[in-house]
Amino acid sequence: MNPRRAVLVCVLVATLPALGCPGCIIIGSPSGSFADSSKSIGGAFDGISTSSGSTVVSLTPNRQGFQRDLRAFTAQFAATPGGSREQFLRGVGRIAEDHGVSDWESDAATPRAIGEGLRDAKFSQRQMDTFVDGIGRERPEAQIALDGYQHPGS
Repeated sequence: MNPRRAVLVCVLVATLPALGCPGCIIIGSPSGSFADSSKSIGGAFDGISTSSGSTVVSLTPNRQGFQRDLRAFTAQFAATPGGSREQFLRGVGRIAEDHGVSDWESDAATPRAIGEGLRDAKFSQRQMDTFVDGIGRERPEAQIALDGYQHPGS
């Protein structure tokens, strides 16, 4: 990402009170930034516990906004090197709070939006497979994130 685009992304994100900018550090290694972002976002799955990959969630306007904003936040976070797991979780928590979603840790919309955001961040299928393997492919939330990546918006 060129410095001008990074600054524009940070300015845009900083103007959205629900998101804030977790840090805009430009690093020249895209593969290193992928690994760092993947670990930070993947580590956040430790706090997410969906009971089943087939959980049906009724998307109220608050939940739709939560999912939309989390998708955008995840894409921005994944594309910005240097973020930590804690920064990602704080961002998710802020978005949930802004939308009145108190149970985001057990809401299937959370990993789905994360998977969709990783798609928006241009993660390749290989990068997504590495991400899912890193958090545990057998975990229901990993499967939901993978489905969100493979079938965004459905």
